[in-house]
Amino acid sequence: MLNLKSTLSKSFILIVIFNLFSCISLKDVQLIQPDSNLKLDQKGKIAFTKPVYHIQKDDQILINVSSAAGASMGIMSDFVTGGNSVEGGNGVYVREDGAIELPRIGKIKLEGLTIEEARKKIQTEFYKIYEEKGTFIDVNLAGIEYTIVGEASQGIFRAPKKNVTLLDAFAQSGSGNIYADLKNVRIIRTDLDGTKQVYVDLTKESIMNSEYYWVQNNDIIVVNPRKEKVWGIGLNPLTVVTTVMGAIATILGVYLFFDKI
Repeated sequence: MLNLKSTLSKSFILIVIFNLFSCISLKDVQLIQPDSNLKLDQKGKIAFTKPVYHIQKDDQILINVSSAAGASMGIMSDFVTGGNSVEGGNGVYVREDGAIELPRIGKIKLEGLTIEEARKKIQTEFYKIYEEKGTFIDVNLAGIEYTIVGEASQGIFRAPKKNVTLLDAFAQSGSGNIYADLKNVRIIRTDLDGTKQVYVDLTKESIMNSEYYWVQNNDIIVVNPRKEKVWGIGLNPLTVVTTVMGAIATILGVYLFFDKI
């Protein structure tokens, strides 16, 4: 009986200590905190390396043809008919063979090219058929598409602008879960060399120096749960107190039961 009481007492103490130290500090949940590792350029601005995107299969490409005084309405008419109106949010998809197909022009291989390289190539093909004078061709991705899974607002999201950061992605998705482990956010990125993954810490402002701070088309962002949720304990003092009181009640019940034996 004495051994049982001793064991119960020790278990009670361990549970109390475990829960008291399970409270999460603000440093664990606050984004972009001051960090001595943050790098600045010579002008005192944040230094960053934005990755250059290379077109891949299944990318959606927007091509906008503009002209002065309606000189090339023939071009624009062909193109809008082909479903490439920027205003309509349409575009052409890069097929499995790495090419797009345009009205009257045919196939143009774009896979592996940067956006600027694709613009020049499309422009060259355009001017083989249409008059160059007075026309301008602009090429872009039809927005950035990315996926968020895990301890966040899950789904596939599309941002209309070209420059999207991780903070933009979380803001657009409405993610704000206190159980999210912001110190170990996993980025899965596929490029021409294959698929790779990295872990980033969104609680440190030095993340803004990383190329992975910039979301790329088809990125998958995995937000794992904090260990506190996995263990079934709370992140605030009130929840911890509730957990401790439940543990106390359980241990006292077992203690009193065996004390009467």
